[in-house]
Amino acid sequence: MRDVARLAGVSVSTASIALAGSERVSPSTKEAVLRAAAQLRYIPNSPGRALRSSRVGAIAVVIPHTSHHVFTHPIFMDLLEGVTAVADELRLTTILSTGLNAQDEAPAYLRILQARQADGVIVASASVDDENVDRLVASGYPVTLVGRRPHRPNLHCVGIDDFNGGLRATEHLIAVHGHRRIAHIAGPLAHQSAIDKVEGYRAALGKAGIAYDEAMVIESDYTQEGGYEACARLLDSGLPEAIVAANDQMAFGAIEAMRDRGLDAPQDIAIVGTTTSDWRV
Repeated sequence: MRDVARLAGVSVSTASIALAGSERVSPSTKEAVLRAAAQLRYIPNSPGRALRSSRVGAIAVVIPHTSHHVFTHPIFMDLLEGVTAVADELRLTTILSTGLNAQDEAPAYLRILQARQADGVIVASASVDDENVDRLVASGYPVTLVGRRPHRPNLHCVGIDDFNGGLRATEHLIAVHGHRRIAHIAGPLAHQSAIDKVEGYRAALGKAGIAYDEAMVIESDYTQEGGYEACARLLDSGLPEAIVAANDQMAFGAIEAMRDRGLDAPQDIAIVGTTTSDWRV
């Protein structure tokens, strides 16, 4: 608060009153204080402390992607179905907060931080370096992350064993079908799930004595369009014997790219989507 007041050029008490939305300060002063608070990413702690003693009967779900991406992606729809099913049983309201665009994750979190209308927050598909997750924790909210966050071992996480998914999919192509020139269409490598799948793919190659080639790993996003574009790039650089796609949507896109080039799966190029049922808490 002192830092906010100093940056805005006002006293600490004036900054506090302005952040509380009081009409006792002028609009220009309030704007200066809010601008300083946004610049410093200041979040008051007092509402966080209040969460420990009162409940509002709601669970927030933060997915820092656009609403179009969330509502057209089967994984997110399954996630929301599971959350709302349990919330309904417990007579809780579910609040969904999504991002404005693919480049800016912050608004999805700021709505929850500013509104203070939830008892806890579930965060899905946060990038590895997304500091907004830490801001949620610091604000006093109980937070559960969908996915792994190894550099924050004290954060409660629920997720799939993505390493094993990448490992098993690649081993299947090697052991069952005898393929050795295997490419990987990876998810966005700013996300731990994509990193873990690449590491699983790489481990399977190593176990089979196959050299890892960075040129055989194409990064894209977890969409059908992303799989199409990544496969097209692979085909431009030479034909792999097989492809491990980071999810089924990317695999479908890759198959479309093959067909547009007059190729069939699995006759010309074998392909598998990376999935696993191994959940870890």
